[in-house]
Amino acid sequence: MPPTIVRAAGLAISPWPNKAGRKADIASGPGWLVAFAWLDQDARFSDYAGHDRTITLIEGAGFVLRFDDGHNVAVAPATPTLFDGGLPLTCHLPHGPCRVLNVMTVRGKARHRARHRAQVARDGTFPPHRGPAVLVALAAGATLCHDGVIYTLGLWDSAVFENTTEIRTTGSFAFLEVTPVEGPC
Repeated sequence: MPPTIVRAAGLAISPWPNKAGRKADIASGPGWLVAFAWLDQDARFSDYAGHDRTITLIEGAGFVLRFDDGHNVAVAPATPTLFDGGLPLTCHLPHGPCRVLNVMTVRGKARHRARHRAQVARDGTFPPHRGPAVLVALAAGATLCHDGVIYTLGLWDSAVFENTTEIRTTGSFAFLEVTPVEGPC
């Protein structure tokens, strides 16, 4: 099945649930969500209790997650950072505004993995995946080839898949995989 191409220019921007920032949902399904978020100033993160969350810095110099329990996590570009979405925390922006990719999954319904192309393979090949997957272009003119069809994406455009065969890419991409959790039946 071909991917659904989501153009960044067509995404609706909305406030975070706690109104402390803004976001644009790219794709979602039962128990999962992939979205951009803009970190424009130091802000409290919304409570996503029961969710696993990965945040990947895709624009900006970096920021710090300050958890209420006292530990801090520096978030560097292109480095997916996994944390419990229900932990109370604030983002601190010592070097100015940033844009991030968020992937969130409801524990017990789905799990996820976020990767940057540089973490995968030098040849830009992503292996097949059973379950939803989202490729986000981190540079204009990035291309992907899936089932013999070539797609060209602009900066921040996405390709959303229900399942994938091998995907070959040129350019810089973030690859977000969601795996539904199998039920007891």
